[in-house]
Parts: sequence; structure tokens; C-alpha cells
Amino acid sequence: MLLGNPACDAKAELNIRIGARPEFIQLRNLGFSVAVGSPYDIVYYGNLYYLNQNGLWYRSSDYRGPWMSVRESQLPPSIRRHRLDDIRRFRDTEYRSIYSTRTLEQRRSDENNRRLLDQQRTDENNKRNLDQQRSDENNKRMLDQQRTDDNNRRLLEQQRSDENRNR
Repeated sequence: MLLGNPACDAKAELNIRIGARPEFIQLRNLGFSVAVGSPYDIVYYGNLYYLNQNGLWYRSSDYRGPWMSVRESQLPPSIRRHRLDDIRRFRDTEYRSIYSTRTLEQRRSDENNRRLLDQQRTDENNKRNLDQQRSDENNKRMLDQQRTDDNNRRLLEQQRSDENRNR
């Protein structure tokens, strides 16, 4: 009796491995963020993550864990005052609102990105064409110079030959 009940006071650890960081959306009316698209109910509040698994709450300073059990009475008041079903409902409503807005914004952004990419490709092609044109012009100048040099050499040889015959 004097030792208390160690089974109740022991900290249990939850062994859940979460790979990529879940996306979180801010539930402004509730004062915390909630994971969306995650198989786990994760709340982010005050630089800590709270995960609900089978009605039990766990806390971690990192979304990957380790997850240590926490009593519901130890949850921050802004989380504790809401039922998990209500948190899920608020999350889903907010997500639908953001998603429909984001979809339109994303389409606009995608179109702008496509235009920028097309312009960049056009600019790169124009630069390649200009570089090729300059290279072709340089090659032509070099070939013309080589021909001129060959002609001058022939003329010089012809002159020497003529001079040698005249002597």
C-alpha cells in the first residue's frame, strides 16, 4: 500500500514508426494543428506532438517518436476540451475548405509554372541556336581565312616560281 500502484504510474511507450512528416493543418478555432492524410490521429501543439491510439494519448517532441503515454488530464486544455471525433470533424471541414481553394490556386500556379518552363525552354533553345550560329560563323571565318591563306601561299609560290624562271 505504501508503494502506490506502480502499474498505473509507469510510463508506457508506443512503438509506432512514422516515415515522412505528415501534413498538418492549423485549426485556428481550436488553437492547434492536426495531421491530415495520416493513418494516425496526431495533434501538434506547443512544439509537441500528441497521438491518439485506441483511445489512449501519447506525446513526443518529434513526429517519429518515441511516443510516451500521457494521461488525458495531462493534455493541454485546448486539446483536452474537445472530443477526438470533434477534432476529426473540424480537421475534415477545414481540409475540404483549404483543398477546394488550394485546387484553384494550384491550377493557377501549375499553369504559371508551365508558362515559365516553356519560356525557359524557349530561351535555352534560342541561346543554343545563337551559340550554334556564332560557331558556324566562326567556322566560316576560319575556313575563309584558311582559303585566303592557301591562295596567298599559292600566289607566293607562283611568284617565286616566276622569279626563278626569270633569272
